[in-house]
Amino acid sequence: MVSVFNDLLGFFGISEAPVNLGELIPWLVCVMVAVCLVLYVLGFISQIMRGFNK
Repeated sequence: MVSVFNDLLGFFGISEAPVNLGELIPWLVCVMVAVCLVLYVLGFISQIMRGFNK
């Protein structure tokens, strides 16, 4: 299960899960930015599709 999680992180360009607390904050920021970018792109595509359907 850990290898699947690490492979998924590698696919999105995020380094492996943090080992200590010093690595946790930058890792969480990186993950949050990746999630926000994905949601932004999906919302943008949704708005384009709504525009075409009108």
